[in-house]
Amino acid sequence: MNIVLITSVINTPKNIPWSYSNVRSVFNREERYNQLKLTIISAKEKIPNNKILLVECSEFTKEEQNYFEKECDYILNLWDRKDLHKFIFSPSKALGFGLMIIEGINYLTEKNLKFEHFVKMGGRYWLNDDFDYKQWDNDKIVVNKIRGDPNNIQVGYFKIPYNLKENLKEFLVYNMDKMKSCIGFEVLFS
Repeated sequence: MNIVLITSVINTPKNIPWSYSNVRSVFNREERYNQLKLTIISAKEKIPNNKILLVECSEFTKEEQNYFEKECDYILNLWDRKDLHKFIFSPSKALGFGLMIIEGINYLTEKNLKFEHFVKMGGRYWLNDDFDYKQWDNDKIVVNKIRGDPNNIQVGYFKIPYNLKENLKEFLVYNMDKMKSCIGFEVLFS
């Protein structure tokens, strides 16, 4: 089985800029919701034998709740975890991103979910026709380098084997201070 962990914030705060931009998102809630649906659809179509875990931090509308309950196998909505908002909605994109992955791994551990591959997808990314799962179906960590740079890893999609999920969590916990200092997740992850 492949666990596809999708991180997302459909309803971004308007008054909290990123460390690198005053604009948190150029997309409105509806656009972000529609993009997230494309992410889920592409994961289901392109990654065989999958279970979708959505890690979100927005209060759902009834329509969104119904869609996610129908299309995702597991939903971890951190909206009610107000203690996490200061991290998820901080100026550091890496901090929110990293924390959502940590919480997703905690959820998988608590539910004792076993799988072969841990696939991480961003909520506004989807797999196109160039994606070939056969290239990713192995026991290796699989990432894409941005413009071939080994110090800049594309984090919209990556895969690790099951036996390394706790290592990923430990890495993220260990690097919380770097994430709080607004390091780019792509650089940190490399």
